[in-house]
Amino acid sequence: MTKSEIAISKFIFSSALILLVLVSGAGCKKSKDEPKPGPNEVFMQNTAFNPSSITVALNTTITWTNKDGTAHTVTSNDGTSFSSGNIGNGGTFTHKFTATGSFPYHCTIHSGMTGTVIVN
Repeated sequence: MTKSEIAISKFIFSSALILLVLVSGAGCKKSKDEPKPGPNEVFMQNTAFNPSSITVALNTTITWTNKDGTAHTVTSNDGTSFSSGNIGNGGTFTHKFTATGSFPYHCTIHSGMTGTVIVN
């Protein structure tokens, strides 16, 4: 192998290694920087409620925030306790829970999206 062929091989190897490190780091940064729901908060993301179950004290207000690029709803399973209507990306819905019990809910647009608020 000539000196120029060795130099080209080293350059290609170094470039590939740098690209691998950059791509690997970008993936880690995204998941690390992704915000998590705070207390009394539920995110709608990846076509799921996060967390899917939340336990709160009586007279607590829950805020749901849509982190997806598609609309979602927050609708009580009984159909009367609460209903957000369509919530677009970045939109929010709040509801104050003034009774104790278990309150299951779902997204009317995406039947697999379900959650529960438990009020003590």
